[in-house]
Amino acid sequence: MNSPFISLKETTAFTGLPRSTLIKHSKTGQFPPLIRLLGNRIAFVRADVQAWIDKRVNSTQEAA
Repeated sequence: MNSPFISLKETTAFTGLPRSTLIKHSKTGQFPPLIRLLGNRIAFVRADVQAWIDKRVNSTQEAA
């Protein structure tokens, strides 16, 4: 079963954005909200991250 969550580490690899940028943009609403799991673990909702990427791809294609 695939988890509905994607870890911060996986998200940095998936988006190419640094950890600090993801956290900052999440706090300002420019990236999906982060979720604090047990302890210090941070994750995002996988579908939200994919939707954010899709939106950016679509807006880039429309601008071209």
